[in-house]
Amino acid sequence: MKNQIIPLGEKNIKVMGFSDEQIILSSKSHKTFESLLAATEKKGMLEDLRVIPVSDLKEIHFNTKEDTFTLRYDKGGKTKKETILLEEVESRNAVVDTLAAMKELTRTEEEESKTKPLLFNLLGVIAIPLFTWVFRGVAIDAQNGEHYVATGRRSGITQLVTNIAESIGPTWVTIIGVVGLLIMAYITYSRFTQPAMEVKYQGG
Repeated sequence: MKNQIIPLGEKNIKVMGFSDEQIILSSKSHKTFESLLAATEKKGMLEDLRVIPVSDLKEIHFNTKEDTFTLRYDKGGKTKKETILLEEVESRNAVVDTLAAMKELTRTEEEESKTKPLLFNLLGVIAIPLFTWVFRGVAIDAQNGEHYVATGRRSGITQLVTNIAESIGPTWVTIIGVVGLLIMAYITYSRFTQPAMEVKYQGG
């Protein structure tokens, strides 16, 4: 995995690469590791380039039910972190294992706390009926000849969603809302009864 370009599945940071000395992240789609390495010696204003010395790497961790992994490192006496999403998520373990071996970090696993994912999913369970009720009202108003016009910063996406709600009608809005609620409830139950594992590499 060393000395090669690893494509990322992110919008702003396109590639990463690492050697025995440094981990490099770039907003440009470099084709070779040599090109990426050269960019660190002559940084351009149009390129977001992040360089993490391997010697400063303190921890790598990820959740087994999520696709990202996070690097924690020291910078000027402060702990910084970089969360990374690979384009090929199945390569995560290989990348993480290689980075951990370079720093001789020790792997530990523990069951995640049920509180955080449970609260997050419960918010979804609450939000879905709320949004269903709102957009069902929009759809009913549209049937009565009232067309909703969105305003504000996010008016574009809001108008798009309301237009869809108006076009499919209150019945389909309700059906979609119920299906979404059932799916979210199932995910919440599964996450609670089968919690993910928190994997950490530490000791460097």
